[in-house]
Amino acid sequence: MITTLTLLVCLGTLLALVRPRVVASDYWRATATPLASIIGSGFLVSVPILRDVVGQWAVVPMIGLLVVSYLIGAAIRDNIAHVEPLVQNGDAVKPVMAVERLSHLALSFAYFVSVAYYLVLFATFLLKSVNIDSPHLAKLIVTGILLAIAVLGVWRGFRAVERLEIYAVSAKLAVIAGLLGALAVFDALDLVHNGLANRTMSGHFDAADVPILMGLLILVQGFETSRFLGANYSAELRIKTMKAAQILSAVIYVTFFLLMTPLIGVDSHETGVSAIVDIVRPVAMILPPLIILGALASQSSAAIADAIGAGGLISDITKARIPVRFTYPWIAGISALVTWETDVFSLIAFASRCFALYYALQCLVAAMSAFGRGAYWRCAGYAGLMVLCAAIVIFGTPAEGG
Repeated sequence: MITTLTLLVCLGTLLALVRPRVVASDYWRATATPLASIIGSGFLVSVPILRDVVGQWAVVPMIGLLVVSYLIGAAIRDNIAHVEPLVQNGDAVKPVMAVERLSHLALSFAYFVSVAYYLVLFATFLLKSVNIDSPHLAKLIVTGILLAIAVLGVWRGFRAVERLEIYAVSAKLAVIAGLLGALAVFDALDLVHNGLANRTMSGHFDAADVPILMGLLILVQGFETSRFLGANYSAELRIKTMKAAQILSAVIYVTFFLLMTPLIGVDSHETGVSAIVDIVRPVAMILPPLIILGALASQSSAAIADAIGAGGLISDITKARIPVRFTYPWIAGISALVTWETDVFSLIAFASRCFALYYALQCLVAAMSAFGRGAYWRCAGYAGLMVLCAAIVIFGTPAEGG
């Protein structure tokens, strides 16, 4: 029964999301880019990470993380509304301009690494699904995907890359919907027969785990991509859709954590996506391959979303001297170089801090802007967020990317 329901929910969700009317909607397109990045690989690894720290209470720090990310998103939305027009017109004061440029430089490096990182994970999971363990072949696959993105971007422009992302995120959301449906039925049956109390576990939280919790901000990174879609969408639409993406992703994360609570104590000797596969195995035989499919969709959609964000960022940094369509070969080339010449899995730690640094600097920009407008309470709130993000940069232990 659970397997049939899962497949029906997946298929129904996918058909609903790939309807021409939905795909053509500017609102959905502008929502999909931040949503794809927020619900990346972090969606599948967040439960194993947090259950090892706080056990069955894993949903509590996740809610806290989502609240913090939403507030940081509010700072960036404030900057879209009040700072972006001044920067574009050259009317922003010099301190604001300097911090804005510094934040963009920090983010540009993070984007290049994250695109490579997501695609390396995609290739690795793809090869694992057919029992092949070849880092060299994985890098060749990544290079081929990057080449395809570069060619598609130059040939057809932003809209074509965005359309590719739309279908990837639609597949991911279909898998998530099927997973949530299966878990809901399983929990209902478990409640009737076992009272939901047979597989819970306590955590072992201590002071040493605080840096881990601080570093988990990277799990929900991605909402900032709305900031760099200005060449294609209005400020008002980007503000609305960033908020929508954050709220929708928060609902998905919290629902997933609540439905996973009865399974939190299932033994797993693996880590990352392999751990979540072990945890959901008792629910239905369809879920392990579905999780692998979800992982592939997550990595591909997150990589494309960050490539889109990077394209807008480069165009923004160069003041549109480089059109967005011609940024994709640069992104592909640098990401390919990162893939072949560096250890991406160690560089992601630095990239995580770059994302947190970007958030800290954007909160500082929002605080300065609010102060200049006489919005002193907002200024104080953004300044507090800046301090929190700075603490994450200094003390946070980055988790696997979002």
